[in-house]
Amino acid sequence: MIKTDLRTGWVIYRSRDIPRNDTFISLLHEAASERHISLKIVAYEDIIVRLGKQGVNPFVPLDGERPDFIMNRSVSPWLNEVCETMGIPCFNSAYVSRVANDKRLAYATMAQLGVDMLDSHALTLDCALDNAILDPFILKDPLGRGGTGVRMVEPNDPLNGIRSSLPADVIHQPVGGQKGKDVRVYVVGNQIVAAVLRRSQTDFRANLSAGGSSSLFHLNDNQLSLIQSIIDAIQLDYVGLDFLLTEDGDLLFNEMEDAVGSRSLYMCSDINIADMVMDYLDWKLYHLMDL
Repeated sequence: MIKTDLRTGWVIYRSRDIPRNDTFISLLHEAASERHISLKIVAYEDIIVRLGKQGVNPFVPLDGERPDFIMNRSVSPWLNEVCETMGIPCFNSAYVSRVANDKRLAYATMAQLGVDMLDSHALTLDCALDNAILDPFILKDPLGRGGTGVRMVEPNDPLNGIRSSLPADVIHQPVGGQKGKDVRVYVVGNQIVAAVLRRSQTDFRANLSAGGSSSLFHLNDNQLSLIQSIIDAIQLDYVGLDFLLTEDGDLLFNEMEDAVGSRSLYMCSDINIADMVMDYLDWKLYHLMDL
């Protein structure tokens, strides 16, 4: 496809996350430049959005710029929602960003699609602890990501330690799946790119940040069919779908990552997912121009 105008996109991160994502950012820049797209890395903390006037640039401090699109990796769904009301395309969409960044919404959405998962309840931390059973169980921060805000509660754990490490609203789940293992499926433009098996020898969580490792994982026909049922129902620009593994090898939905990290994929393959993301965004922007 022939392009005559340079398009500008903002890739938005929290300031603290920019340095540790420098490899992915560099690959995005390289892929974008090959497609006549200019990317600007913008710190979330530098953004001021003008909400009270129509027909003006909504972004106050950033040299009067208005991006042609945003790729919001700052875990702030409200920004996607506001930008979409102003006609600025967002990747992922506001809907996906909102669902992915609140596990309560993600579980409810997947349940409506018939996707298997652990028995999950949204409740207050006080309610969870007041009704605690003798068996170990999992409590999660519904807004946490990357393995943060997840705690296995043992019967004799001191309550003060639990209360200080979790928010007032939590998700309660039984302990389930193979300990220290999960499968992350990378999806770009509603296409399955690859799956990786993440595992930890020292933690019930398999996140790389918790000391895990990764290897490519072959999805069987049943697993592919399950993932396809999600893709058929939701438009996913670039996400990670995380699943627990049962002892029989079946998948249990665990999380959808909106600002998904790619380190586990780069560690075990030569797949340049940043290039695939920009290729998809290039195609999507081209077709949006025709609407």
